[in-house]
Amino acid sequence: MDLKITKCDWGMEYLGDLSSRLRAFSEAGYDGVECFFIDLDPSEFNEQVSELKLELNAGMVAPTVEAFRAELARVLPYNPTIINCHGGRDYYDFDQGKAFFEECIEIAKGETDIEVVHETHRRCALYSPWGTRRYLEAIPELFICADFSHFTVVSEGNMKLSTAGSPDENGLMALVPDPEKEAMMDIAIERTHHIHARVGDLHRPQCLDPRVGIGLEWTELYEEWWHRILDLRRRDGRPFMTVCPEFGPPPYAPADPVTNEPYSDPWELSFWMMERFRKRFNGNS
Repeated sequence: MDLKITKCDWGMEYLGDLSSRLRAFSEAGYDGVECFFIDLDPSEFNEQVSELKLELNAGMVAPTVEAFRAELARVLPYNPTIINCHGGRDYYDFDQGKAFFEECIEIAKGETDIEVVHETHRRCALYSPWGTRRYLEAIPELFICADFSHFTVVSEGNMKLSTAGSPDENGLMALVPDPEKEAMMDIAIERTHHIHARVGDLHRPQCLDPRVGIGLEWTELYEEWWHRILDLRRRDGRPFMTVCPEFGPPPYAPADPVTNEPYSDPWELSFWMMERFRKRFNGNS
């Protein structure tokens, strides 16, 4: 199974226009680009990515079924490898969300053979681990882009442990394994067809620095999940897996409150994650 590691275009405007950014991504060694907004017409964009030997993960934002239909029509001419959707809204009740996903799946089936996955993302219908589990159990054809940073933030935990018992003399409660959280991660991992390889923690969807200290401990936790995903997709016979090290700019990135300079440069973090991911996971094809 091939790993296709793409560079997220989000926050990269300082590198120049999109054509300049695409060239920079290619020269850095990425296999493609993930874009939610493309300001080139399809023929020009397709010519450039073909020349640079890049593939596209197309992003789309679709809070409603009507928006999904329109966004799908917009991105298909760009010939994406996979389509990643920020779908629905966090305030949908279960029946609304279920109807949304089922309708979107049917629309996509009628329009394209390109796979559409829905990202686990705050603000969207898949904002919480528990809601996501309900949708995945109810809709067998629903597959996700795993951005597990949103799960650790929403749950304020590592998706393994929960507090139990009474507080001790210091006001602290014991942490014990939580089978419900493990079961949630089991089904999310089973249904992942695209990975956002960003590392969050208890309170931030992007930790201070995933390369050192407590940040590296969180990275290693996420890598356990990513390893399980890749192992399952290989067993499925999937020919490729798309991975995007999606480290964003301030205010998503922790930054100096005066200068707004990120404590860890998003470009450097993405490049570090690309190299680490290939080294750790590309050998098990």
